[in-house]
Amino acid sequence: MKKLRSSALRSLLALFAVALLAASCVSNEDDAATEEPATTTSAAAETETDEPAEPVEEEIVLTDSWRGVTADTIHVGVSMLNFKLLVDLGLSPAGWGDQQAVWEALIADLNDRGGINGRMVEAVYDFYSPIDPADAERVCSVLTQDNESFAVLGGFVGPASPADVCVTDTNSTIMVGGEIAGDELSRAKVPWFHSSATADYSTINLLNLLEQTGRTEGAVVFTMGGAAAAEQEASVLAQLEARGIEVVGSAIIEAGDGDTLAQDDELAVAFERFKSSGANTLMIFGTPSSEIRGAGAAGLAGEIAIWSNNPGGLANLGATITDKSIADGVLAATGATDDEIWDDPAFQEECVAPVTERIAEADLRTPSTYEAQDENWFNSLRRYCHALSIFVQIATAAGGDLTPTSFGDAAYGPAFNDFYVPGLGASSVSMEKRGAQDLLRLSEYDSTYGDGGLVPLTELLDAFEG
Repeated sequence: MKKLRSSALRSLLALFAVALLAASCVSNEDDAATEEPATTTSAAAETETDEPAEPVEEEIVLTDSWRGVTADTIHVGVSMLNFKLLVDLGLSPAGWGDQQAVWEALIADLNDRGGINGRMVEAVYDFYSPIDPADAERVCSVLTQDNESFAVLGGFVGPASPADVCVTDTNSTIMVGGEIAGDELSRAKVPWFHSSATADYSTINLLNLLEQTGRTEGAVVFTMGGAAAAEQEASVLAQLEARGIEVVGSAIIEAGDGDTLAQDDELAVAFERFKSSGANTLMIFGTPSSEIRGAGAAGLAGEIAIWSNNPGGLANLGATITDKSIADGVLAATGATDDEIWDDPAFQEECVAPVTERIAEADLRTPSTYEAQDENWFNSLRRYCHALSIFVQIATAAGGDLTPTSFGDAAYGPAFNDFYVPGLGASSVSMEKRGAQDLLRLSEYDSTYGDGGLVPLTELLDAFEG
């Protein structure tokens, strides 16, 4: 509906402009009849005036506008997971193909099409260990200080995610990627975006979809989360209150995942509180494994509604849950499936084609056909094409004077209330919403799906319509 409204408005403005133009070109017929040459001249003028003028494109002046930006080039840094290390340590069965080659192919295609407003994109690449924060800090320094990049694409994940602040705060460098959390985002001195939802918006997305599908009606909610996610508690409670959803209690489980006995003792007390509160719904914030285990031990699995704002954690329940059927029916908000992303014609044209044309050995195929031991080229392509698309669209809109300020002004302007990312579809960003994805669905946990995972419950919906 957002696109339709914009299109209709543009059409009305265009009709209004034509009407004004026609009114300004009406000649005085009595005066024109006085003299033949005047009639000819007037008719010719009217004919010429009635012809719509060709739009004049404003010339984009390219200068050395910022660190990493010259009149000819935009320098970016690219951070990538060190899958060779993870495979060698037995932490991953396989990698994501030749990640750097994927990036190089996408950037080569971009430059072949004219770059960003005529500037060519040049990149420097480095790999980091996701289990070694010090190594991630090293990569941050290489990309932002040693090579003075205008932006970093990729960011850092897992235990390495604190290095995101090294990019966006310490070195004041724009980033697309990483793990955007509330405290880290508040420290960012420059624009920072991601293709998927940030932590705060994982809650907003879920509650929006639950509202749209009528699942919040009659809900009496008790919230629960671990100490690692304690900072989410206030925002979760605020979002529930803003929607008029009744909340009757909340609990933080202080014991960590490494101490399941202490965790289970705390969970037993928390679920006694749940039962006495009159709640019929459990809202879990943060990694949901322990709380689901506690619900099972309390005999509530399958008896109450359970919502999780962490779809990644729900899809990968830990080893402390031996009977995963206790998680059946837990709801979370998820985006398009990998196969749906693959099937998007825009993804095929803008992401798949540039790589297959340039990398003969690229094993790109329908994602659901990969086995665990296969190099999953799709995983790298999806993430990197999404990050590059978001960066390129915003940087293009920022114009010739490309700086962090103009980049932010463009991103927070009306053009990015509704734009398109290949494979993601309808997207938006704003000062508050840093994750682009708008099309989401409710999914539920199913212990019979493979080794247990999330399966779609609804069609994809615009979580921000209505």
